[in-house]
Amino acid sequence: MKSFFAVWVLRLLANLPPDWADRMGRTLGRHLDGGQSRAARTTRTNIAMAYPDLDATQQARLVRASLKDMGEKAARMARVWVRRESNPDKIQDPDNYHIFSDALAAGEGVILLVPHLGNWELLGQWVSEHGPLNAMYRPAKLDGIDALVLAGRQSQGYQVHPTNMQGVAGLLKALRRGEMVAVLPDQEPDAAGGAWATFFGQQALTMTLAQKIAQKRPQARVILASAVKKSRRCYQVELRAVDPAFSADGGLQHMNDAIESLVREYPDQYQWEYKRFATQPDGRHPYR
Repeated sequence: MKSFFAVWVLRLLANLPPDWADRMGRTLGRHLDGGQSRAARTTRTNIAMAYPDLDATQQARLVRASLKDMGEKAARMARVWVRRESNPDKIQDPDNYHIFSDALAAGEGVILLVPHLGNWELLGQWVSEHGPLNAMYRPAKLDGIDALVLAGRQSQGYQVHPTNMQGVAGLLKALRRGEMVAVLPDQEPDAAGGAWATFFGQQALTMTLAQKIAQKRPQARVILASAVKKSRRCYQVELRAVDPAFSADGGLQHMNDAIESLVREYPDQYQWEYKRFATQPDGRHPYR
């Protein structure tokens, strides 16, 4: 029943006129902000940890903006998943487009670090227009949502790989073919797949997958990429070249620093609703 209702809501948002869908998404975010939903509680905890210098009013303002953005983002992503539109929103090329074009032209493969910032589904569309895109995919908890998202991404030209060693091998083969590989670098891994690095001043168990791939394929270029909202119905791709030291031992901090720097430019567009600091080295549980 939960899966059916979630899919029904996404289909509704996808088929509404864009301005109506955006308004409904923002209304949902405001509703969450006014209650004690898990998303709201997690967002408040994350922002309190990441921005201790902000007073209570400023933190509350950022929480509200983040939740409204989450609702609007869901509406926009629904158009990608359900309608499978090509470029449903205007996406502008980045000012430093040469970072991306030069990496592709080198033909040695490109590792894209795609944090939960802006609209990553729109970014996937933009990237896949430039060449084959490969990514790992972990099935969603709700079957209906899983089928919707997977079909939407495959329709964009994604080559989807399982989240296991077979999938890692598939990503390495894609890099050897000179293709692009997208990795979510700010998703908390299990203990075996992560190492500690700071993020917004907090100890964060950080995924080592992208670093290990870069070590096995040192010729590949590594780029941090996001599609951020610049104005109403207008997104721009933001690119950052990642410090080459990222692939060295201890280089995860370079990655987290690059992500943090980008998030600080667009703090209301980051997915603070995710329990990024759930695992702590001292055993604390921030979200309880």
